[in-house]
Amino acid sequence: MKTSIKIRDLTLKNIFIILSYTALLVLGVIYFESIFQYLGELLNIIQPFIIGFILAFIFNIPMKFFEKKLAIQNKKKRRVVSAILSVLLILLVLLLVVMVVVPQVIENVRTLIDNLPSIFAQAEKWLNYVFEEIRLSPDLLDKINEFQTRFAQTFISTLTAWAPNIASGVSHITTSVINIFMGFVMAIYMIFSKDKLIRQVKKFAHALFNDQHYQYISEVVKLTGTTFENFLAGQLTESIIIGVLCYIGCMILDIPYASIAAIVIGFTNIIPYFGPIIGAVISSVLILFVSPVKALIFLVFSTLLQQFESNLIYPHVVGNSVGLSALWVLFAVSVGGGLFGIPGMIFGLPTFSVIYELLRRWTNYRLEVKRNLAKKQEEIVE
Repeated sequence: MKTSIKIRDLTLKNIFIILSYTALLVLGVIYFESIFQYLGELLNIIQPFIIGFILAFIFNIPMKFFEKKLAIQNKKKRRVVSAILSVLLILLVLLLVVMVVVPQVIENVRTLIDNLPSIFAQAEKWLNYVFEEIRLSPDLLDKINEFQTRFAQTFISTLTAWAPNIASGVSHITTSVINIFMGFVMAIYMIFSKDKLIRQVKKFAHALFNDQHYQYISEVVKLTGTTFENFLAGQLTESIIIGVLCYIGCMILDIPYASIAAIVIGFTNIIPYFGPIIGAVISSVLILFVSPVKALIFLVFSTLLQQFESNLIYPHVVGNSVGLSALWVLFAVSVGGGLFGIPGMIFGLPTFSVIYELLRRWTNYRLEVKRNLAKKQEEIVE
């Protein structure tokens, strides 16, 4: 009698859970746009916290290095000193960028702006030469001229339409700067209060989940943190090395806009697989307007640099931080970029690496369970 009551209660509980999930799913489909809009507004509100968490995660990478190297016995003092050194290191890198790189970039941009009239004149001269050589019919030439006129009118009207949005754009930039500053302050607080925050999160997780679920979640969080940490540390280090090598090579080869090309190559190199190609194309197009020969030389140089990076730098600096084959790397970057743009291309790879590792562990666990079950069945038969 008691057993039947328990079974009935369990069945009712399962039915209630299924109905609840179904109702939530239906409501989610019906109010999808409203929910998506609300989530977007919520993300904008908590943007400083997200930026702070990301910066704290980056600060934590050199901080852990200093904690291992410093010969301070007191753990609390070692943590404080390591956090201070980590922040100072990041600030020093930013200061060097501002003092060394920014003036070069400003000079390159100024040169580019000064050369714009001659660039457009060369482009027009080249187009006229092409049209003369091809010997287009008068009707087709009239259509091309009409297209140029319409394009110019559309371009001017577009600029006119954008003019009222300049104020909102400036406001958006100001808000972004404020959010980054607030995120930086929060990141400093997080790394100095790292132990306390970790204890609070663990305490809350212990209260929310049972021991088995808590242990599993802890393993997933640890795996995620390690994977992202190794990936970011490796990619940032590799990007800096590639950017410096690109700048040195451009200076030796007398490539115009060396600073801009090096920064573009360095930044785009953070994106796995597609990044170097994107950076090389953008830089080559920029150099092409000044000198097609130099653009061709830069393309050859960037190709050789990518080969050097793929065969020598990447295996030693990044190594097997994500543990994925080339096929899965391409899949992760493509899917991440398709769903979330450039951030998805960058963070899609470590995210997929975590999912891949969890699936691998689950598969091995299920196979082990089946093998043990088969052994028990054989023992029973014998």
